[in-house]
Amino acid sequence: MIICSACGYENQDSAEFCEACGSELQELAATVIASPQDPTIIQPQTPPPQIPQPNYPTPTPTPPPAPIPTPPPFPSTATTARLIAKQPNPPVPEFSLESNSIVGIFDPDMGPVDIDLEPFSGGDTVSRNHAEVYQEGGVWKIKDLGSTNGIFIKPSGQTRFAARITVPQTLNSGDEIAFGKVRFLFQSP
Repeated sequence: MIICSACGYENQDSAEFCEACGSELQELAATVIASPQDPTIIQPQTPPPQIPQPNYPTPTPTPPPAPIPTPPPFPSTATTARLIAKQPNPPVPEFSLESNSIVGIFDPDMGPVDIDLEPFSGGDTVSRNHAEVYQEGGVWKIKDLGSTNGIFIKPSGQTRFAARITVPQTLNSGDEIAFGKVRFLFQSP
C-alpha cells in the first residue's frame, strides 16, 4: 500500500496517482533504505505538488449591527415603606415594602405570599391572598383582595378604626392597618 502524503488515503502499490485526491504518488512516496544500524528515511527531493483550490469569492465582512441606545432611566418615584408589627414579641418585627406586596398566608396550592402573616397571633383571621399594598404615582395604597375578615385602617391621630375598606385606600405614614386581627403601623418617608 502507498499512503498519499497529501490526503493520507491508502492506495494500491501499482497506483501512480492517489485515488482520493489525484496527487502523484511516485514522487511523494518516501524511499526507505535498510541499514543494519538505523533505518533512514529519505524524503523526496521535489516538493509535493500543490492541489488546486477552488476559487471562491472572498466574503465581504458584514459590519456588526449598530448598538441600540438604552433610554435613560425614568425618574423613580418609588419609596420604601415599612409595616411595623403592633403586637408584643412578633415573629417578624417589620416588613419592608419596596414594590407591590401581597399580604396573606402561605397555601401549598397557591404558593407563598410576599408578607406571610400565618405565624402572627391572629394569623388565623388572615386569608390566603388578603390584601395588596402597592404604589401608584408615588402614593402608597392598599386594596382588599376578597379577604374573609377584611382590612381596617385607623388614620394617624385617630382613636378608632374606620369601616372595612371596600375600594383601594391611600396610606399615610402613621396609619394603623388591621389585616383581620393582625395589626401593623404603616411608615413611609
